[in-house]
Amino acid sequence: MLSLDGCTVRLNRFKAVLETEGVDAAVLSNPRTIYYLSGHLREEESPQFLVVTPDRRTILVTDSAPSMCTADEVLTYESYSIDWPVSFAAVAARAGASLEQAIGKIKAPTVSVGIERERLNCVFFELLARRWPAAKIHNLTPGLCQARRRKDADEIELIKQCVEAIEAGYAAARRVIQPGITELELFNEVHGAIVKRARYQLKVNGDFACGVRAIRGGGTPVDRRIEAGDLCILDIYPSFHGYHADLCRTFVASKPTELQREAWEIARAALQQAERMIRPGVRASLVWKAIRDLVDRYDFVRESFWHHAGHGIGLDSQEPPWIIPGGDHVFDEGDVIALEPGCYATSLQGGVRLERNYIVGKNGLVNLSEFPLDLI
Repeated sequence: MLSLDGCTVRLNRFKAVLETEGVDAAVLSNPRTIYYLSGHLREEESPQFLVVTPDRRTILVTDSAPSMCTADEVLTYESYSIDWPVSFAAVAARAGASLEQAIGKIKAPTVSVGIERERLNCVFFELLARRWPAAKIHNLTPGLCQARRRKDADEIELIKQCVEAIEAGYAAARRVIQPGITELELFNEVHGAIVKRARYQLKVNGDFACGVRAIRGGGTPVDRRIEAGDLCILDIYPSFHGYHADLCRTFVASKPTELQREAWEIARAALQQAERMIRPGVRASLVWKAIRDLVDRYDFVRESFWHHAGHGIGLDSQEPPWIIPGGDHVFDEGDVIALEPGCYATSLQGGVRLERNYIVGKNGLVNLSEFPLDLI
């Protein structure tokens, strides 16, 4: 879990931004933001709110009493009862009543109200509009996304633990991958190893498509038997206590061919080139172009690199900065990112994608993932 000290530091930074931007009160509704600032992790779909009042007190509205949090006050509502049919509408009504109670405590003049526009249900927006009909609405989402890019020590520790859990899954994959095993059987082995290492019931999201099925996509595992010579791309991005890592390794279900080895060398060279390029101040789109140009030097995989070359990781499995051709993001010190070049062809029986996670430091990248990149 995030540390209470870390959440307090982030909450104080957020309050300072509200002062600078002249926002009187804030009503946060993204559970990830609430965890980031309060330490209260709730991964269910029930509504959650963190209210920041004009005098900068905080009120947490939740359906589950927190074991710890930075909030000055906690209001809990009932999200399940044997006495009434549970539905989102019924739960939202109870959450709304508690939110109304929380904002009813605000007596000071409120001219500007900050919200996360993209993550606020219209039911709750209408409630705020009734309470403050003349208030100016300030969208806090862009500023919060920018603030979340530079990770604090407690955030990085959770990402590192998620990396270690994924790497345990890769060790299991390396042991069991062979012709005849199904993608679902492979997934079960990998999932079990990850959960065992994490000692936490995390959801294992990722791409487990093997062979030619992975050339223009990926996807969840199916009951397809892996064939001799298939390249197996395992791109895994679970959430560990709210924070994601995102790694990819490619394994071969037999002895690799010379062409598969060459493709692996291309992907590794692209990864190494990107590692050398990335520094604070470098434009992410230039890194994407360098990877694409490198892959396109080789006829058998030319124009096969069709996806992004990486992205930030943290509370979301994919977040800024985006390493894409048309983006305007620039790397900042403190970013935690994933790099994932790849190349694909039917002649390879799939493709090779290699992905590591890094912290962007003052003088370059700090690698967080140590599991070997090898095909076998």
